[in-house]
Amino acid sequence: MPDKKPYRRLNVLLAKDEFSGKEYRDLLSPDAKVSELELEDEHDFDGILYVRNPEEKRPRWAQLVDTLVGRTVDQLSNKSSSAVFLIRVKGKVLAFTFGYGRFLLNLGCFQQDFGLKTALNTLDHQSLRSVDLHTLEDQPIQKKSQSARGSEASVFGIDIFRDVLRAVTGSPRPGVDYKSISGGDAIYSFGLEMLVEDMPKVASQLMTYYQLSLYKDSFGWVDNIRRIKDSDTIAALDKNLLDAIKSKDPGLIITIPEVIEWDKVLGFSFTRSKNDLTPTIDTEQYLKNVDAGSVSIESIRRDRLFVTDVHDNAFGHSVYSCLYLELDSGDTKKVLFGGNWYEIDKSFMSGVDSTLASVALSDLDFPGVHVWEEDGNTKIETEGDYNERTAATQGFYLLDKRLVKCTKTTSPIELCDLLTQDKQLVHVKHRKGGSAGLSHLFAQGSVSAEVMLGDKGFRKQARTVLRRVDPRARDLVPLDSLKSSEYEIIFLILGAEGQGLKEGLPFFSKVNLTRVYENLSQRGFSVKIAGAEKVARDLA
Repeated sequence: MPDKKPYRRLNVLLAKDEFSGKEYRDLLSPDAKVSELELEDEHDFDGILYVRNPEEKRPRWAQLVDTLVGRTVDQLSNKSSSAVFLIRVKGKVLAFTFGYGRFLLNLGCFQQDFGLKTALNTLDHQSLRSVDLHTLEDQPIQKKSQSARGSEASVFGIDIFRDVLRAVTGSPRPGVDYKSISGGDAIYSFGLEMLVEDMPKVASQLMTYYQLSLYKDSFGWVDNIRRIKDSDTIAALDKNLLDAIKSKDPGLIITIPEVIEWDKVLGFSFTRSKNDLTPTIDTEQYLKNVDAGSVSIESIRRDRLFVTDVHDNAFGHSVYSCLYLELDSGDTKKVLFGGNWYEIDKSFMSGVDSTLASVALSDLDFPGVHVWEEDGNTKIETEGDYNERTAATQGFYLLDKRLVKCTKTTSPIELCDLLTQDKQLVHVKHRKGGSAGLSHLFAQGSVSAEVMLGDKGFRKQARTVLRRVDPRARDLVPLDSLKSSEYEIIFLILGAEGQGLKEGLPFFSKVNLTRVYENLSQRGFSVKIAGAEKVARDLA
């Protein structure tokens, strides 16, 4: 009976085609301090082993321990081992890493989706034990979810429109001999009973698995949006960003990377013009003060967008994390958002634009939002003042800041900001607060409509609030038998003109709007969008 093959846990990366013909050493990080070891002649395959030169260090806390006992404790030392085995099979190079071996590699030379796609092609899609997600919120969120037993993707509450899948763990599908599969970004990990001479066969098998399209059965959406992590690609995109800044590209937008309370904001300014406050974020103000001859990614990261509140407190954000830029690139679009670059499939973008075309512009007549000069600064009407003025002049019911208790949300919510006699619920936000404010606007309208439709207790509380505003408004929300088809949800964006309003939205704001539109439309609501352009206030 033959001896049982040893069980091994392996971590593998696949070099990009353009690097597969280079010398093995060229695939390592330039500062990797390694020894190169030739393979034994009996191994009939093309490969090389690199081992990191050992470096022994004492832990930071060793000095405290020495002091406690009054002498140097020789047993305290940290020594990490790292190695990487590079093998060339069928003209392609794979890297098997050991210990911290991945840090010896120049990751820019390797396929950034090899680990994730190979995992999705080799594991059983009903056996997922954990998923890592990067959620594209206004403040991007990293999260890891684990299941007590193997489950399908729907158990993890993945939002295919906003979540970037970063890593998965699960069991192999039938026909795959691997054990305990996991993969994220460029690295694929698995267990296998194998001998050293099996390495070429395993490498060839991995390349075949990577090329499969089985992942599209349950995870086709992972191609919609991918976070770019390859340093070389990011460097090239950052160069395009610098070109856009130098040329003052009109497609370049600066947005605030978090939701703000507009009524508490005095104005915005930038590093080189901190005292020059503007009521909304003015991208041109930043660009006109940038020295095209010396601007760099480092200087953009150092520059700050300052938010000054009514108490004259200033809070700064790195300009780089506030920049928004879309770049066309073949079959994909590259997008800078929240300080990260993303690659977006154009067919996905086309689908978003197609749905966006179905979102009609409201035919309600909204007044413009007032702007004026005061003490040398440009001021803009607050949302609260605009809502009060519009309610008075247009005959709308004012519900701004009129909170309704709800057992299905974490806190009381507004039914809407403005309500018409024709059951139009208007939600209002400033445009130039950036994508954060817009995402909040769309979410506010969605939550309000869903709760109004499905929660009788909320409708009862809403009727009480409406009666206090105006007795005639109470019956606009019936206690029983509410028909969603009778209601129109309107998203009003202050400081934006109606024509071209949708096209001018940042991509991820488009995604959020189309998602809300589809959700509410399926529930029977009519969903529209509107803009209120800036107009000079008559000070007479």
